[in-house]
Amino acid sequence: MNDDSDLQPKDDYHLRFQVAAPAFTEEQERQHAEGVALVRAALANGKSWSAAIRGLKLEDADFREVILTDCLKVIVAERHFQGGERLKGLAGELGVSMERLLSLKEEMIREVVDSSKEVYRLTRGHS
Repeated sequence: MNDDSDLQPKDDYHLRFQVAAPAFTEEQERQHAEGVALVRAALANGKSWSAAIRGLKLEDADFREVILTDCLKVIVAERHFQGGERLKGLAGELGVSMERLLSLKEEMIREVVDSSKEVYRLTRGHS
């Protein structure tokens, strides 16, 4: 069977990502990708969060914080949501407060709910 209903979950997933993703300039996209890669590589080499983020130097402090927040969200998504690791263990390993990780987790859940609602509205033709 190969009708449109077979494609709906995949299409909705990609649309949810597009709705939730911020609109970066091409340069910001590059900086974002390089920044996340830099921090993740440092963490993979055993550095703490504070040591890993020292290498990320940007003139725009607000955009730097966006990159760092996104990086932590990826870690929480991969290791907590997908991998089942407890936030307490992540907090200890990274040297990040439990409060920050709990706040990020709640924010991520809100983002999924909000983007899912928006996708539903867009795919159902509601304005």
